[in-house]
Amino acid sequence: SDQVIVNADLTAPTADAGVDKTITCTSPSTTIGTSSIANRTYSWSPGTGLSSTTVAQPTASLGGTFTLTVTNTINGCTSSDQVVVSSDKTNPTADAGLDKTITCTSPTTTIGTASVANRTYIWSPGTGLSSTTVAQPTASSGGTYTLTVTNTINGCSATDQVVVTSDKANPTADAGLDKTITCTS
Repeated sequence: SDQVIVNADLTAPTADAGVDKTITCTSPSTTIGTSSIANRTYSWSPGTGLSSTTVAQPTASLGGTFTLTVTNTINGCTSSDQVVVSSDKTNPTADAGLDKTITCTSPTTTIGTASVANRTYIWSPGTGLSSTTVAQPTASSGGTYTLTVTNTINGCSATDQVVVTSDKANPTADAGLDKTITCTS
């Protein structure tokens, strides 16, 4: 007689796709997954937006739900995990307001629109403006002003322009030629 011992190695590997992440305009990509382990292969799907589909920690540049499948190369067992990459790349609204005209009777005008929370405002050029960092500066000279609005949460920006026309030209005053009044005229 003879006997044989058969050992069962049915232990599935640990699959850890990592914590959910968010990509933004200031951080347009992020690393997902966890460190690699010996005797494991890694397969990510879908592959669109990933730097690689066969490494433990690829870089994601698009939002989506990504599934990681880990295979133990010694016993062939597999396991899977998912990670969600959210994309917050929405540009803010930039509204420089309606075109305006300044005159001798109205030598300044307010441009722009009301401010919104979590936004920064930059106007250029700054010449002739009361401020270059508020939503509604006062313009005292004509020109084309560009407003750049940045969302401070995701870093995305948008621009808009407004034209301020200056109508401060003095009219021509002509009282006519000098005259002499006499007894006959």
